[in-house]
Amino acid sequence: MNKFFTLICSSLVMVSSFSFAATKIDGISAIIDSKAILESDIRTRFSIIKDRVPGGIMSDNVRRQILTQMINETLQVNYADRLGIRISDQETNKAVLNVAAKMKLDLTGLKKALGHQGIDYSIYRTQIKNEILLGKVKSQVVRQRIIISEQEVNDFLNSDEALTKNNDQVHLRHILVRDNENATSLEQVNSIKDKIQTEQDFINQAISYSSGQFALEGGDLGWRPLNQLPLSFIKSISSNKGPFFGPIESSAGQHLLWLIDKKTSKNAQQEQTKSRHILLSANEIRNQTQTKEALENIYQRLLKGEDFATLAKEFSEDKGSALKGGDLDWTAQGTMVPEFEAVMKETQVGNISKPFRSQYGWHVLKVEGRRSQDIGDKIKQANAKKTLVARKQDLVLSQWLDELKSKAFIDIKTQP
Repeated sequence: MNKFFTLICSSLVMVSSFSFAATKIDGISAIIDSKAILESDIRTRFSIIKDRVPGGIMSDNVRRQILTQMINETLQVNYADRLGIRISDQETNKAVLNVAAKMKLDLTGLKKALGHQGIDYSIYRTQIKNEILLGKVKSQVVRQRIIISEQEVNDFLNSDEALTKNNDQVHLRHILVRDNENATSLEQVNSIKDKIQTEQDFINQAISYSSGQFALEGGDLGWRPLNQLPLSFIKSISSNKGPFFGPIESSAGQHLLWLIDKKTSKNAQQEQTKSRHILLSANEIRNQTQTKEALENIYQRLLKGEDFATLAKEFSEDKGSALKGGDLDWTAQGTMVPEFEAVMKETQVGNISKPFRSQYGWHVLKVEGRRSQDIGDKIKQANAKKTLVARKQDLVLSQWLDELKSKAFIDIKTQP
């Protein structure tokens, strides 16, 4: 039950300012635009985290931290309200049931467990809903403001950090050439390299000239985890097609490699769809109804034969794809949000969907192709992109929050 209580508290801490009604109007601590944070809200938040606070006392610093957190959350919720971002009952119910499932409970059991902790189920459900809301808001900001280029992904995949985490296995042959009294290692290795066109040539040269441990086996190193090879080997193998690599210099001398085979730990066939889309999102000057009408006008132009890519460049508010004519490239099932996935699946190749809504706004999409693809390398690229986004998102979200503060009316009252 302690684990359960920790899970519950993590939700309460995040959004208690939106869920708990003040027990009495005992003073306004801050006003953010038209919303007030009461002193009782702060005390409620503190009561939840009290056990984590040294001495269990709400010092001035602790109170200031709580108030700052609640102000930031209120700013984000206000932003979501302005954009018309909403959380459906279905999404909330699913999230609540997921919590129950993790605790090996059904809904009735979850309600009882909450009751034993003195937590009202309706309040907890509202808290979960607000967690989802803040998550969606941040995801949308990150998606709109962080664009990772193909070059950035490639640079990361060839970086020391990414390469040493690669889980692939390789079957290699190896030739090591050292300096001798007659010639430098570089002179020798270039002479050997010129004689190699096939794997058998490599075997012959390894047996004749390699100073490596497995020279007499034709330089056969057997299967090795890629991330256990010298970094210079990893870089060469990962940045070139092969199967012949080198010369590669190290303190031991000059090396040549022949890639016999490679095993990718995440090698699978996957059905993929290539599509384009145009996205319009509600904002402070255009509500959901007006946004839908605007996209409907674009949709009618598409039906009359106007070029999809041209209209996407002109109108789409998805910055990540607009400059590419709305091109989303090849995507696999589970990559896009459920609403987008469903429409994309139903749309035939070459056809344009009717306007539809997702958490990001109103879309119209065109399906351009479908295929079955080996996704080993794609998974690496996707993971690299996620890593690069994660590195940037803290700064981006911090800058966004500063923008919200600069535009909002924030009046912090004197502590009673």
